[in-house]
Amino acid sequence: MDRRRDSLTLARLSQTLPQVITIVKVAGAVGDIQTNSVTNRVYFVHSESQVGVLDGKTTKVLRNVKVGDGTTFLAVNSRTNRIYATNFQDATVSVISGKTNSVLTAVRVGQRPYGLGIHRGSNRIYVANLSGTISVIDGSTNRILKTLRVGGSPALVSVNERTNRIYVTNVSTDSVHVIDGKTLQVVTTIKVGRNPIITPAINSVTNRIYVANNLSRFASVIKGRTHGKSVPIQLGSRQSEITLNPLSNRIYVTSAQQEGGGKLFVLNGQTNKIEKTLKIPTFSSILVNPFTNHFFVGHSEGRNLFVYSGRTNTRLTTLRTGKSAGNMALNTRTNRVYVGNMGTITVVQDGI
Repeated sequence: MDRRRDSLTLARLSQTLPQVITIVKVAGAVGDIQTNSVTNRVYFVHSESQVGVLDGKTTKVLRNVKVGDGTTFLAVNSRTNRIYATNFQDATVSVISGKTNSVLTAVRVGQRPYGLGIHRGSNRIYVANLSGTISVIDGSTNRILKTLRVGGSPALVSVNERTNRIYVTNVSTDSVHVIDGKTLQVVTTIKVGRNPIITPAINSVTNRIYVANNLSRFASVIKGRTHGKSVPIQLGSRQSEITLNPLSNRIYVTSAQQEGGGKLFVLNGQTNKIEKTLKIPTFSSILVNPFTNHFFVGHSEGRNLFVYSGRTNTRLTTLRTGKSAGNMALNTRTNRVYVGNMGTITVVQDGI
């Protein structure tokens, strides 16, 4: 598709209002949720030790896979059709085959594994263990390639697929460890704000990394080319979640206020300035669809899913979901958004 036709397609998508397709009953409250856009499958954590598998075409639950104890986060490698789940209590990572929907093995990592990320090009999985280590798993052999002992409490992981750099937040030292995916060495550790217990957002186009700090009144920006001192963005309130649209270079930061409702800050990625501040529910989740330039804000204590235009920062519509509009995931091929609820998943068609 040429640039002109591509632009016309994106414009047409952005003009189509999202709508709820169905609400699917599942076997428990939905935690982390991820998609494989290649196979059109949706994977979600529920019941503390189960990973559900939803068929994106039929919107039917295919299977509930028993994994380890205290399952927390998921990561999907669409190239190998493998799914990885951290098991907090078991100190393991479950490896699930997307073909058979069964556990292939459980890889023992450090104590209290939490966040994880995948570099698909090298087929390596990075696991942050709150006990002070980062485990690197070879996706071909399911063996530990290396254990990086960084101390503190490594928590959440983001991967820049283009540069093969891995960014791991450390909530005890208020810092971000930068790992070279080729050498498996920590090349630097960068100080950020207090309690970065939020997955960083990476714009691989601009090579900038955005870190939300839960107990600071500023977010932090890291320049991926130099990895120098982080740059603070003053927000005036604590942050709860961060995401971005790499096509428009806009960053979205939610904040749960101590008094009153929550706020959503829309930042310009070029200037690092606040373009818009929106009022949102105190406890909210957020997802951006860069292809439609829509962003979704879920009310975690209610049933409303608010849809905004990324061009005007105005609300387009309000959708009704299952109870508690929580974690969300996007299938980039079908433009469907999956919203985790208490015992259901709400399926939203965004665009055509």
